[in-house]
Amino acid sequence: MSEAIELMIEPRKRPVGAGTVRRLLPWRRRRMVGPFIFADVMGPETMGPGAGMDVDAHPHLGLATVTYLVRGRAVHRDSTGAVQTIEPGAVNWMTAGAGVTHTERSVDADRDETVELFGMQTWVALPDGAEDVPAEFDHCAAGDVAIAHGSGVAIRVAVGTGFGLEAPIVGASPLVLAEVRLGDGDVVIGPDHPERAVVVLDGDVFLDGHRLTPVELAVLRRGARPRLTGTGTVMLLGGEPVGERRIWWNFVHSDPEVIEDAKQRWTEQRFPTVPGDHDPWVPLPGA
Repeated sequence: MSEAIELMIEPRKRPVGAGTVRRLLPWRRRRMVGPFIFADVMGPETMGPGAGMDVDAHPHLGLATVTYLVRGRAVHRDSTGAVQTIEPGAVNWMTAGAGVTHTERSVDADRDETVELFGMQTWVALPDGAEDVPAEFDHCAAGDVAIAHGSGVAIRVAVGTGFGLEAPIVGASPLVLAEVRLGDGDVVIGPDHPERAVVVLDGDVFLDGHRLTPVELAVLRRGARPRLTGTGTVMLLGGEPVGERRIWWNFVHSDPEVIEDAKQRWTEQRFPTVPGDHDPWVPLPGA
C-alpha cells in the first residue's frame, strides 16, 4: 500500500428508500474526514420501467447535505420551498442548520424508462456558530462548476477550493469535494487541506502506483502529495476539522441535548414540512 495512505475503509451496504447505497463514513476507526461526517456512494443502479428512487420526507439537523451525480437525475424538495432537479455534474447543497425536512425522488418522466443512477451524497458537519442557522438550499448547475483540464485529466471542484479552483458553492468551512476524471493522465493531490480522502467510482486508478479498489475510501496522510494515474473517475473530499460532533440518525451536533430535542420534535412532527410532498414521512428509528 502507498505510504501516502493512512487507512482504507471498505464500503458497507445500507438500504435507503427503495434502493441500496454503499456507506463509507462514518466508520468506527474514522468518524470524519475534515468536516465530512457521512459519505454514501449511490449506485450504479439500473431502474426499469415502473421503478424509481423514493426517499420519503425525513429531517436533518446541524449539517449540510451535498449531492453530486455522475449519471442519472433526481428531484430534491425541502421545507424551505426548494424544488430542484439535479443533473449529472451539478451540485445540491442543503444547509439543515436548526432543522430541515426533504425528499428525494426520481423524475416522473424517468419512471417509464430504464435509467441509471450513480453518484455520491455526503454530509458536512457545520462549524461552531453555524450549527443552528436557518435552513437554506443552494444549487450549482453543471455548466457553472469550476473546471480545470490537463493532459488526460479533467477536474471539477463541486464545493469549496482545490487544485487552484474555487467552486461557486464555497461551503460553510474550508473544504473540498471534487471529481477527477483520468484518461491515461495523472494529477498530484496537493496538501491544500489538512485532511483528505479519495474514492474511485469506476475504472483502473492508481495512487503512487498502488491500485485503488473501486468504492473503497483511501484516507490520506497529512501533508502527503500522492499522484493519481490510470483511467477512471475519482472523488476527492476533505477539509479543515470542525471539532467533535455527535451523530444520531440524520442529526449532527456538538450538543447532545440538541439532538435529543430534535428526536422529540420529529416524533411530534414539529419540524418544518415539505410543501406538497410530506406524506409519507420516515418515522424515528425505534419509534
